[in-house]
Amino acid sequence: MSAGKKILGLIALVLMAALWGSYFYLFQENRNGQLGASSDSSAWCGTPPSSDAAALGKDHLTLRITNNVRGEFLLSGAVIVSERTFDRYDLGRNELRLRLEPLQWSYGVTPIFLEQVRIKPLSRNLSSLDKSAYAELEARPIGVQGTAAAIPFDSYRYGYKPVLYILKGNERIDLKFKRITTRMEISNTFTPIQKYNRVEYINEKNSLVREEDYKPYGANECAFSVERKGSFKVIVLLLLLVICLPLMHVFYRDEPGIDFLATLVSIGAIRVLLVGPLNDFQLYNIDFLFGAAILLVGTVSLVKAMRANSRRELAAKSGSSW
Repeated sequence: MSAGKKILGLIALVLMAALWGSYFYLFQENRNGQLGASSDSSAWCGTPPSSDAAALGKDHLTLRITNNVRGEFLLSGAVIVSERTFDRYDLGRNELRLRLEPLQWSYGVTPIFLEQVRIKPLSRNLSSLDKSAYAELEARPIGVQGTAAAIPFDSYRYGYKPVLYILKGNERIDLKFKRITTRMEISNTFTPIQKYNRVEYINEKNSLVREEDYKPYGANECAFSVERKGSFKVIVLLLLLVICLPLMHVFYRDEPGIDFLATLVSIGAIRVLLVGPLNDFQLYNIDFLFGAAILLVGTVSLVKAMRANSRRELAAKSGSSW
């Protein structure tokens, strides 16, 4: 056996040991199908979720933030309006509306585009003791700062100030809700981290930082950064190492076999597992790594096939076997 093949064999053994070590690490981190504790992927800001607003019929807005595999963040929730607020603003005739004012995400940039969220018609229970009205928010995608193309190092920033309001003619009247809760309930591959002031949320080294940027956000302002868990990054590394097995095999063999097909199948399965099927030809950074692996295996297989064919031709001409 040549020295090159011995080195490849040693690397393969080290690789398999790394795969098993990573597997047992992930097994230890598993908590009923979660990467870590279930609370690691949820957080809240504003009024505590255990508020008694629903029971006492107090004004209360609850926002729920979730996500999907396409990197979209979805907003849903509900609003409870007390009898006093309902009568004061005549919400039986005036439509209750909600806008989300984005917090500043970069120094020198002032957000101007607002997110409008539709509230379904209020349902008033006059027979109840509190006589409050209730309505759900119409679920919709919400804009965040970040991109899914950087998986598994993708991170996102959510920062908004929700404001309920009504329109009377050309006049916009804001309703001052003191109880606003924002809940982050995202997939178990992410960790939401609440940011308490503008400096923490923007997270940029810039000479434009002022003293007022260190002041805490208001009670109705909510800011989070959403980052991938270390366990998920280990999973991605583990899957990428799996691709190295057929890649090493094609270097180890004198003649190409099914290594190219094995590479295609493994990359296809890993790609679907991580980010789902190809959607509208949207590419992620990791797709270029997959493409490089396919080209490398294909090139080495082709070169070795051409060499093997040349040896056969020479052997046929010389009348000897090889």
